[in-house]
Amino acid sequence: MRGRLDLFGRLLLIVAGSILLLGSASVTIILVQNQRHRIHLPAFSRIRQAAGLIDLASEPSAPPRALFLRVANGSDMSAAIRATPPPLGALRRASRLTAKLQSFMLTPTPVTAYINPRYKPAPSGSGIEGYLAAAIARLPDGRVLVLTTNASGDEERPRLFGMPASLWMGFLAIVVVLLALWLTARETRPLRDLVRATRRFDGSAVTTTGTLIGATDIRRTAEAVADMQRRVVDLLGERSLMIGAISHDLRTLLTRMRLRVAILDDLPRSRLEADLDGMNAMLADALAFARGTTGSVREQTDLADLAASEVAERQVRDEGVKIATQLHDAPCLGDAHALRRVIANLIDNALKYGNGQVSLSVWQEKQAVILAMEDDGLGIHPDQRAAVLAPYHRGNDPQHRRLAGSGLGLAIVQQIVRAHGGSVLITDSRLGGAKVVVSLPNDGCPQSSKTERG
Repeated sequence: MRGRLDLFGRLLLIVAGSILLLGSASVTIILVQNQRHRIHLPAFSRIRQAAGLIDLASEPSAPPRALFLRVANGSDMSAAIRATPPPLGALRRASRLTAKLQSFMLTPTPVTAYINPRYKPAPSGSGIEGYLAAAIARLPDGRVLVLTTNASGDEERPRLFGMPASLWMGFLAIVVVLLALWLTARETRPLRDLVRATRRFDGSAVTTTGTLIGATDIRRTAEAVADMQRRVVDLLGERSLMIGAISHDLRTLLTRMRLRVAILDDLPRSRLEADLDGMNAMLADALAFARGTTGSVREQTDLADLAASEVAERQVRDEGVKIATQLHDAPCLGDAHALRRVIANLIDNALKYGNGQVSLSVWQEKQAVILAMEDDGLGIHPDQRAAVLAPYHRGNDPQHRRLAGSGLGLAIVQQIVRAHGGSVLITDSRLGGAKVVVSLPNDGCPQSSKTERG
């Protein structure tokens, strides 16, 4: 999991884990507090408290009223002694609640209990129709004791705009978390842009100049990557100039040697011309690999069309070439010239190392187009399959070394395919030799029905 998440994903996990831990701790504390509250407080605790105050005020030996009121008034209940009952507004008489209150009283004092109809009724099974909001008792001296309580369901909790404060705290926590996630995504966006820009870098131009924003360390990283890309562009430009100069000079020398060979006798001339052709081919391969023949133009093309054209051209040049083909529509984005070079190199290898039976297949899958080249030669040992894709590798088999050319054919194939975001895989062929499978992404290309080419 650590290796699969980027910076934003890790920060997201940290924030989510912190929220989960905080929420679990809060719920645990609330449950423990509620459990303790239920253990220490008897049932109908506030009704019992109201009954006790009424009994205390009705006793002949009741304490002085000032002292009584001082003791009776608290955070959950307030008491007042008046000459007449005060107006109670929207409160409503509750007969069953009055009976429950009288059941806890020790003196036969007339009393009436009231509930607030706006609040939820009492829990089912309690035998009462609501929470005690007020109680009015007639004292022996004719005055009335008025008890009011804020214990009306969940009304004992602090409220803000009619909603419990705990609910507002939850909303506030959600807002803070969303704000933190947005800020985290905003701060890590330059880093993600830097990664995308770096992946787009192909050596032709600097791609990270637009990512020099964000935090100080991210800006410094982007500046360092931009400097590195500039050095790479400069080095590649110098290399291209050097390769161009070398190519011009070597081809000039080869041309002079061809002119001088032309005046020789037929037998030595044919041998020297063959050597010159080999040198020219090796030089072309080396220059192509050094220049990075990856294809800079991306346009929609069909791999099956390229394969059909290359096969047809080979058969026109040499009627003895026989290549079995199974070509289906395979659209993709790429450089047609570079991809045709891939097909040409694979056909050359199959014809060179095979025994005459060669098969070329192209088809389309869900997210890729596939090209498979097979031959009936000696094949490639599994231990050598990764090495043959490296530059200048000619293999360990004596027959392979005798037939091998510059050792750059498959290296150029892999170079071009990788530049197109694809992969090269070497396996055993059903014909008995080697099978080279090229896979290229077909992102942005429409899916097509399978149409076989002739």
